[in-house]
Amino acid sequence: MTTAQPQEDRAASRVAVLESAAAPSPAARPRPSQENPDEKVHTWPYLVRIEFVGALLYLFLLSLMSVFVDAPLASLANPDVTPNPAKAPWYFLGLQELLLHMDKALAGVIVPGAVLVLLAAIPYVDHRRKGTGIWFYSPKGVPIALFSFAYTSVWNVGLILVDQFLMVPGEQGGHGIGPIIRYWLHSLRQGGGYGFLTDSVVNGIAGWIVPIFIMLLIPTSLALIVRRRWQADTREVLIGLFTFFVASFVVLTVVGTAFRGEGMNLMWPWQVKQANH
Repeated sequence: MTTAQPQEDRAASRVAVLESAAAPSPAARPRPSQENPDEKVHTWPYLVRIEFVGALLYLFLLSLMSVFVDAPLASLANPDVTPNPAKAPWYFLGLQELLLHMDKALAGVIVPGAVLVLLAAIPYVDHRRKGTGIWFYSPKGVPIALFSFAYTSVWNVGLILVDQFLMVPGEQGGHGIGPIIRYWLHSLRQGGGYGFLTDSVVNGIAGWIVPIFIMLLIPTSLALIVRRRWQADTREVLIGLFTFFVASFVVLTVVGTAFRGEGMNLMWPWQVKQANH
C-alpha cells in the first residue's frame, strides 16, 4: 500500500501534464463568432427614420403642389363626346405611351409581365447576404445608378422623338419606326425576289422583332458598359438594370402625362393645356 501510492500519484501527474500539453493555448482557442454589422440592417430606428423623413418630404411637396397648382377639374363628362386625347390614370400612362410604339399585345401584356418576372428574379440572381437591403451598398452604386438613369433616359427620349418625327416617304401623315420598316419591306417585295415577305411576316418584323430587339439592346448594352467601366459585380450590374426599369417608367410617364396632346401627338406642356381648353 505504501509503495503503490507514489506510483499512482506519478501516473496521475503525467496524465495531467499530457492533457495540459494537448489542450490549445488561450490564444489558439476558437472565439465565439462575432456578428458582422454589415450582415444586418435594423428596421428600427434606421429604416423607419428614413421612411418617416421621406413621408414628411412627400407630404410637404404635395401640400405645395395643392397650394400653387389648380386641380385639373374639367366640366362634367359627356358620354357622347370622347375627350381628345383620352388618357389613362397617371400610373398607367407609361403603358399607354408604350402602346403608341409597338404591338398592343406586346406593349400591354408581354412587356409588363416580363418586367414583373425579372424584378422578382433579382433575389435569385444575387445570392449574397452581405449588404442585403442597403441601397448603393458599394461606392460604385451611386455613379452606376446616375449613369444608368441618364443612359436609359437618352435612349427613351430619342426613340420617342424618332418614332414621332420619322416620316414615311410619300405617305402624308405616316410616321414612326414600325411604318418605316413596313414601307422598306414592302418596297423590297415589290422590287422582286423577296416573295417570303408576306403581310404577316412584315407585320411580325415591324411590330414584334424590331421592338423586342431594341428593348433587349438597351439593357444589354447598359449591363456591358457598367461591367467594363466600373468592373462591377453582379449586384452592381443589377443596380444598373433596376435603374433602367425606374428610368423607363419615369420617362414614359412624364411624356404621356405632360407631352401628349390632341391625337396623342407630341407637344409642349403649355400647348397641351391650351388644347384642353
